[in-house]
Amino acid sequence: MSKRDLPLYERIKQAIRVDIAEGRLVPGARVPSEHELMRRFGCSRMTAHRALRELAAEGLVVRAVGSGSYVAERRLELSALLVPDIAQEIRSSGRSYRGEVVACARAPAPAEIACALELPPHTEAFHLLMVHWADAVPLQLEDRWVNPAFAPDFLAQDFKTRTPNAYLTAVAPVDEAEETIEAIAADRKVARLLGIRTGEPCLVLTRRTFARGMWATTARLVGAGKRWRLFARFRPPQP
Repeated sequence: MSKRDLPLYERIKQAIRVDIAEGRLVPGARVPSEHELMRRFGCSRMTAHRALRELAAEGLVVRAVGSGSYVAERRLELSALLVPDIAQEIRSSGRSYRGEVVACARAPAPAEIACALELPPHTEAFHLLMVHWADAVPLQLEDRWVNPAFAPDFLAQDFKTRTPNAYLTAVAPVDEAEETIEAIAADRKVARLLGIRTGEPCLVLTRRTFARGMWATTARLVGAGKRWRLFARFRPPQP
């Protein structure tokens, strides 16, 4: 079916999709109103309304009563049952990846971290705080502690282009992992690093991984709820 054979509301949707894909409409930008679409495409208000309604249902735009429609923030979807590499996930979505290291040092592990890694109290471990960027958007804040016995060269790595997850997985594959997921309101530090407002809803995934006979690392991954989501797929065993 050619473009001319498409119903008019589909042609309107396609035109808006192209504007979003080519950067003429960026996340947060106002989408043409129903009246503007009526003038541009010579359509009825019902047709323009249907196009915007279906784009909203697809998650491409967000409609605000009394204000209009806006391009939705692009969300990165990560598996809650795997240990994905965020750089690969970002690049596979068609965006560029950049890692920004905020802190990377050896430090005494807080009590809850020492417990999670099964280290004696006050033992020093490797601590990394960094932000993962997709294009010009700070997508995820990573607060990670690493057992020095598992990856003694961790602090010497360049995490601007290679993620901690990619490096640690290369040291040894994961034998076991635990995850918890919770929702929080961004505090001032999280808001500053992710470029969002204090109090904005965030999704937090805390992951602890076991490899080479020890608890290797624990990481707290924080992202603005409007920018990423988690999914899981489970297939029960066949009888």
